[in-house]
Amino acid sequence: MRIAVIRTDLPSALRLVDLEPVSQYNPPTEPVGQERYLARVTTTQIESQLADSTTGAGAISEGSDISGSFPLTITLATDDVLRLKTSSAASFTDVTIAAATYANLTDLLAAINAAIVTAGLSIQALSGTGSGDTVALESTLFGVDSYIEIDTVGNGSTANTGLGLSAGARTMPAASAFVTAAIPAGGPVDVSTATLEAVGAGTNSNALSLVPVSRGATTALADLLAPQFADTDVAIDSVLVGMVSEYASANYTPDPKLVATGAAVAVVENDGSTAFATTLPTITTATLNTPGAGDVTIAGTGLGSSEKDQTTLKFTGDVATVIQQAILVNAGGSVSDTAIVIPASLISGAATTTTSVQVKVRQRASAASALV
Repeated sequence: MRIAVIRTDLPSALRLVDLEPVSQYNPPTEPVGQERYLARVTTTQIESQLADSTTGAGAISEGSDISGSFPLTITLATDDVLRLKTSSAASFTDVTIAAATYANLTDLLAAINAAIVTAGLSIQALSGTGSGDTVALESTLFGVDSYIEIDTVGNGSTANTGLGLSAGARTMPAASAFVTAAIPAGGPVDVSTATLEAVGAGTNSNALSLVPVSRGATTALADLLAPQFADTDVAIDSVLVGMVSEYASANYTPDPKLVATGAAVAVVENDGSTAFATTLPTITTATLNTPGAGDVTIAGTGLGSSEKDQTTLKFTGDVATVIQQAILVNAGGSVSDTAIVIPASLISGAATTTTSVQVKVRQRASAASALV
């Protein structure tokens, strides 16, 4: 699951104290224990992530497929120059690629990178993310201020055509654009790869979609916008009946005198956009004398598991007792997600209508249901 803060008016971070550290994919910076602070991501944090030397990204210009051009020949003084710059205010720098016949994209990229290093530019040549063989040029000045521009063939960038590159500038979208797209105020949350890679317009359209997947830039950004938690029992408890549930309530407010009511967080599946799907235990029917005389069979959903000793049954009315799962199983009963069988020996005197049962799985409790 992923949890994101969707309020912009909260006076401080939200504190979660009902999740143990194992519920988090990334250890918190706070002291070890069942404690985590969640706050709405800031543009400064986004900018820092995009500028990260390992998982960040620079402005990228990707060319068209040139797979049909290999072996590709670069001819001296004919089509061996790229004119590039990493700032709109700078002058173009000539990058001269060694004249040779290149058998494949790997050899060509090595030659381009060697020429870029010689020219002293903060740019790298990568294999593009499109179909076939494509050359991508990325500014190694990562972050929102990143910029790359290729000059026109007419101005002397003669290698453009052979490399499939087009003249023009590209920049990284503003940090605020990622926040607006992924976690707008009030929700919904969408930190999916498709949404994050689509951020941008004009010359920076789909900026992150051109970054090599192996770098993990999109994943790192998603984790910053909506931190990921393992779907442990305690995490699910928190979503259903604990602190996450409280923060997600439409009636939540940290101070009714100062802050309006409204959900402070939204919880989505690991895909980044689908609402987290989990429910409280639900009893559909609680049938007496099934499968045998005096037995009770409960049908429903989310009732527990035979592998985890976490289900408790509470009977009220003609029978007032609490039965732990271990006692139930030892007496010959059974527990599964959709059915619980209680032997007659544990509920002597139970009657239809006047005896009710409630199922509790850890902290999650169903509504009481009368026996039928």
